[in-house]
Amino acid sequence: MAVFGSFTAVDHPGRVILTDDPLRARMLAAHHLEYAVLLYEQEDVLLYSGSYKEHPIALVSTGFGQGAILDYIHDAKRFGVEEILYIGECLSTSRRHVIRSVILADGGDPSLMARACRAATQFNIHSGLPYVFPENEITEDFDGVADSVTGDFYAHAKAENIAALSVLTVTKNTVSGEQMEEHERRSRLYAAARLVFEVFALN
Repeated sequence: MAVFGSFTAVDHPGRVILTDDPLRARMLAAHHLEYAVLLYEQEDVLLYSGSYKEHPIALVSTGFGQGAILDYIHDAKRFGVEEILYIGECLSTSRRHVIRSVILADGGDPSLMARACRAATQFNIHSGLPYVFPENEITEDFDGVADSVTGDFYAHAKAENIAALSVLTVTKNTVSGEQMEEHERRSRLYAAARLVFEVFALN
């Protein structure tokens, strides 16, 4: 991602919380990131540096679109990034995963997954661990969870030797017909937001 071209590992902590939504990034920085400094801002692209419970963290908004997220992954290794937690949203076609459920997408880094499960247990955050399918592969008889980011996110992170985990909130359930409103999707994903920061607080 060319806009981050001038940054180095000194500016950019090795643990990253990643989102595509700049408003969500601002809210995460305001409510969770300690000593937050906005290092870069251009339209929907934001880069914060700060800490959580004394652990240095970068908080990045790439702007909307799967391509922007994947572009950032390619540059992340150059910044010295070792671990990335993506916080996003997903669709459920199952009664097992109602709206506001937190999803730890299967297939991510085992160490991050183990820490996420520990954090979920410690802070009583109910979470599921299903495989998350690409949204464009959903058929009429599909029964599960899908989003447009996780599969390629995992593949690109693995290619760059970066540990990655996708932490999602169910924002739409086609079985119940429930759907979170836009303002809630951006501002009320409390459980997933708490979880990603606590994962980085665990060694």
